[in-house]
Amino acid sequence: MVEFVLIENFFINLIVLKTSALLLKEKGKFYLLSAFFCGCLAVAINTLKPSNLGQFVSNVGMAVIAICITFKFKTLKKFCVICGCYILSNLLYGGVCFFLNGFFGIGNTLVVLLCVVAIYFVVKIVFKRFSKKRAIDNFCFDVEITSGSHSGKWRAFLDSGNFLNDPVTDTPVHLVNFKVFSKLFEIDEKKLLDGRHLQNLKCAHYININTLSGRDKILVFQVDKIVAKGQTFENATLGLCLKHFDYAFNADVILNNSFA
Repeated sequence: MVEFVLIENFFINLIVLKTSALLLKEKGKFYLLSAFFCGCLAVAINTLKPSNLGQFVSNVGMAVIAICITFKFKTLKKFCVICGCYILSNLLYGGVCFFLNGFFGIGNTLVVLLCVVAIYFVVKIVFKRFSKKRAIDNFCFDVEITSGSHSGKWRAFLDSGNFLNDPVTDTPVHLVNFKVFSKLFEIDEKKLLDGRHLQNLKCAHYININTLSGRDKILVFQVDKIVAKGQTFENATLGLCLKHFDYAFNADVILNNSFA
């Protein structure tokens, strides 16, 4: 019986610490040591059958010990932030255990642990996706592209890894998808494939590029101007990318690194 209580406390402590690290965006250290030590303390304290106040004080003490072992902090403010994330994590998994036991009568240690682990991985996936989206959004803004009498505004992503350069005009290449291209030039896919569009585009030609699957060619051309973040770029060079990068970056334009 004691072994099961120790195992349950160990895994729940470990997952609470891991979740706290996710919220804090820190790696932390000695997770196993911290979880095992606090699990042993919990078992030892439970054998003494303390009062409600004693149980509360001991839980607070174990939380402080776990935080001090796992996370680094130099200020009281940082310590309070860590404590807040630790409390939130405890409330999350404590709520899961209460829900399973109170509403479904599930008290089996293995089932409870499996549910807690499943919730942890769900939280981890959601948090990583949210963090990725926020990181991308920090490099996104609106741009206006003008070509002749046609113009429009689209969402652009500044790609620090885009060093694509047009060897003919010696200018940086900004990538656009077919949505932008068709709006600027009113050219459908049929005309695009048979090559009749080239005569209507400024400085239109193909250049070789390196991709993950090997070498490929893309159509590049110039537009009158691109306006982004208060800056105007005359005779900017665009490259038509038929791959759906808009799904990955939530943008229709991939700006060249030179824009930065």
